[in-house]
Amino acid sequence: MVVKRAYHHGDLRRALVLAAREALVERGPEGVSLRGTVAKVGASTAAPYRHFRDKDALLVAVALEGHAELQGCLRACGAGTVTALGHSYLGFAVENPALYRLMSGAGIGDRAAYPELAEAHRVTCAVLAERVGERNDPGGFPVTLWCLLHGLATLVIDGHVESGSAVAEAERSLAFLADARG
Repeated sequence: MVVKRAYHHGDLRRALVLAAREALVERGPEGVSLRGTVAKVGASTAAPYRHFRDKDALLVAVALEGHAELQGCLRACGAGTVTALGHSYLGFAVENPALYRLMSGAGIGDRAAYPELAEAHRVTCAVLAERVGERNDPGGFPVTLWCLLHGLATLVIDGHVESGSAVAEAERSLAFLADARG
């Protein structure tokens, strides 16, 4: 009698996220598929559905990992000055352009179906607020800072602003906002 053993991959969820992240870097979100990631890790075609209901759920898992990494960069960036935060934020975005875009929802069909993605955005902004010493006002200046850094990161990734001047641009813009705010 032949006994058929169940296939067990180990940490399949993690392996799928890593494979999806590689595909994201190589081909963008449209190049990520459950079939492709499962083939890369060598599991059965049904296996990913134990962890992800569809491609969007897999992409959200990758985006959440990116948010955790960005939050870690912001927490670890020395002094909580705008300059230090700007360097960390922009550095992360420029080093991980496909992941950065995905974190903002690019390539994910119905973002509203994934409240955990909105929560990750909220936490990223809260980390910025904490790092600039505005724990009592997580809106206001931290949101303005996040908007500015996100916009500059996108402009750098798209080649409209040179990465070396992005932090200086952020500082100039923030000074302008501070003057206008009075």
